[in-house]
Amino acid sequence: MKKIWKAAKSFCAVLGVIVIIVGIGAAVMAWLNRDKVYIPKNTAVMIDFSQNFSEIGEQSLFDELSGSSSIKFSRLLQAIEAAGYDNRVKALIARLDTTDLDLAQIEDVARAIRNFQSSGKKAYVFSQGFGPLGQGNREYYLATFFDKIYMQPHTTIGLTGVSIEIPFLRKLLDKLGVTPEFYTRYEYKTAMMSLTDTKISQEYKKEMQNLADGIMTVIKEDIKNNRNIADIDVVINQAPISAEQGLEMGLIDDIMYLPELENMLKDENIEHFTDMSDYVQCIKLNEGNLPTIAYLTLNGIIDKGQSSNDFDGEYVIGSQSVATDIAQIADLPNLKAVIVRINSPGGDYNASDEIYFALKQLKKEKNVPIIVSMGGYAASGGYFVALAGDKLIAEPLTVTGSIGVLGGKVELSKMWHKLGVEWETVQTGKNADILSFNKPFTLQEKQIFNESLDEIYDDFTKKVLENRHLTLSIDKVARGRVWLGWQALRLGLVDDIGGYYDALNTAIEMAHINPKEEIAVVEYPKSKDLSEKISELLLGKGLLAADAFMHSSVDIRYLRLFKRLQYDTVTAPFSLKM
Repeated sequence: MKKIWKAAKSFCAVLGVIVIIVGIGAAVMAWLNRDKVYIPKNTAVMIDFSQNFSEIGEQSLFDELSGSSSIKFSRLLQAIEAAGYDNRVKALIARLDTTDLDLAQIEDVARAIRNFQSSGKKAYVFSQGFGPLGQGNREYYLATFFDKIYMQPHTTIGLTGVSIEIPFLRKLLDKLGVTPEFYTRYEYKTAMMSLTDTKISQEYKKEMQNLADGIMTVIKEDIKNNRNIADIDVVINQAPISAEQGLEMGLIDDIMYLPELENMLKDENIEHFTDMSDYVQCIKLNEGNLPTIAYLTLNGIIDKGQSSNDFDGEYVIGSQSVATDIAQIADLPNLKAVIVRINSPGGDYNASDEIYFALKQLKKEKNVPIIVSMGGYAASGGYFVALAGDKLIAEPLTVTGSIGVLGGKVELSKMWHKLGVEWETVQTGKNADILSFNKPFTLQEKQIFNESLDEIYDDFTKKVLENRHLTLSIDKVARGRVWLGWQALRLGLVDDIGGYYDALNTAIEMAHINPKEEIAVVEYPKSKDLSEKISELLLGKGLLAADAFMHSSVDIRYLRLFKRLQYDTVTAPFSLKM
């Protein structure tokens, strides 16, 4: 039996090596043929929004081999823009059932669709249902920016509004013998209340209601205008709505199956259908001795050290990696401006400060403008970093602000007592064990810890006052309050509303580049080349990530929520359902 088991293990190992070799060979062939895409006349470009459009783009060969490779979000916008000028392209057709695009990205895509339509071309949507049964707000919102919306029969429109669910774990922690000791600056910095409190505070509830109302204010207004719907609240309160009801209410334009839609479009002289993943390969960025704009993407939780992404898709912005990127940007010939794309809910204060300082030094040494483009989040440490910019541009539904700080620890002595575990400590300094999980804070340690939080909060607010010309007192905009982009504009926390091309045009203007002149856009962090991806796979990183993912029985979305508690972020462990 042992021999059979050993032989089986050997066979599996050999098979695994063969799979890797074949996979690498397939990836190499795909890589070599990536530029050989032919776009005929009378083509419609197909966009599947269930695809992953990451701010960073694909990072590993495993992404490609697993079929989950992503188009970088900025490349998607560039491709839509290019399609508007491409005489071979007659239309865009989007498949839109579910999407991982955040609200700010949706607004940027909507703006790109509007630009595409301004060339006289049409954009169509086909859907097998917006959201499974409700929670299709984002998808339907994006669909309304297209010329026509078609749905498969017997599907639903989940335009049900926003629901925010917040877990409170204090009673459970008390039963386990776990005591959370966290302190905040100030009452609206609520991320740790899920651990410290048994129910929602008035300030927390007010913040969440403000977030939900603010989101729906923008979405409802745009849908009303895009679809000419008089009373959108009536629609929302009836949803989820069947496709047949949606047709009667003017929410969609027709009901049919996808092959029927394709045949109908052929009657409009559309003869070919090209996937966006192919079309995007035709888009080339300028290189060479041209005025250069650097485009630095900061996507994820901010922490010290090197940037990384885990198997659950959670990106970490490593301050050391960013500092290296900024040093490389400083060495670019003909550097005229820098765009910093921030999609971050915050993180480690010192890491945020390191990135802020590096950007300030870059501006000082190279005398170039820094334009910040805010994605889904630019809050807490993400907003701290944004303060280094000369001009801050947010989407209306960007989550920003959260000017505050929190910190603390969980204390486990009661749990250890229940388990029969005793800890003994040997130390040389009175406060050497201040952050030990095995004892509560002493009065002196509480004072030391809170003085540290006061110092950080004072520094944060001081930098806000130094970099922003606020008309309101800092207390009115800070104390941990969270704002949407359109609210932040009114408060003076950002300078303008817009997305990728707005930031690019602002950079051109502030750098005094002739708008008709060709420019080079150099993106950071640099994409990994084929050899780097193969090396990672051979070292086992990709396979380990795949194995961890496949064997995880935990809902990844909820895993992320609680994982973020280790950082000072705006994203409290709540689930925002749309």
